[in-house]
Amino acid sequence: MNLAVFDLETNGYAGASVLSASSIAFDEEGQIRGIFNRFYLPTEPFAPRLFSIHSLSPERLSALREGQCSPAYFVEDWPELLDFWAKEDVNGIVVHNARFDWAFLPEVAQAAFPCWCSMRGLTDLCALPPKNSSPGRYKPPRLSEAVDMLCNGPLALSPTKELRRAEETVNELQAHVSLADCFELYRLAVRVRLHHPDRMRFLPFSVPFRPPRKPPETFRTPLPQHDPFTEELRAFERTLLALSETVC
Repeated sequence: MNLAVFDLETNGYAGASVLSASSIAFDEEGQIRGIFNRFYLPTEPFAPRLFSIHSLSPERLSALREGQCSPAYFVEDWPELLDFWAKEDVNGIVVHNARFDWAFLPEVAQAAFPCWCSMRGLTDLCALPPKNSSPGRYKPPRLSEAVDMLCNGPLALSPTKELRRAEETVNELQAHVSLADCFELYRLAVRVRLHHPDRMRFLPFSVPFRPPRKPPETFRTPLPQHDPFTEELRAFERTLLALSETVC
């Protein structure tokens, strides 16, 4: 059974635009089958307060979109993501904090594939102390916390041969962008599937979808800004592409 991991960077919370959408599809051995990695412009004014999180600016987005033959807005391009999952024969989608990321897909897209939220599904396994003193309850792990515990720490789960090859090939990307988070989620998902397959329960999952503002009839594409950030991200994507069979 093939799976895919999925992550987004957005211009805000529910009802905002998606700035980047990424997914990595892989098989039972952890072999990467294909990559979906696209960048988009917001349909509403850009939220500069989020720059400190994802480091994506309109100028960098314009640079990263060069050579990308897709609509300027995710709200017009999400069917291509579903086509990617279908083409790779994906049977389930792994999303960390599914209540957030899954909500940026329309309901018809949410209904197309079953979903497993790794944040909720790994809460008991990670067993992180709660923020309050509630007895017998654990804090849902952030992606970085789950990866540190199950992939990097002294109690880390062993990888498959294909995952080990990927980890030895791909250099860590410091930027907090969707493709980098997808690679970390892929590392996590392959290990959990190998050692704790009973925890991965893929079920229909529906959350309210709030569409972003309609795209403007006309817009001025920002001048592209090529810098070390965009160059490192493109190099990271090329390395993953070399490990995969297809890219979108």
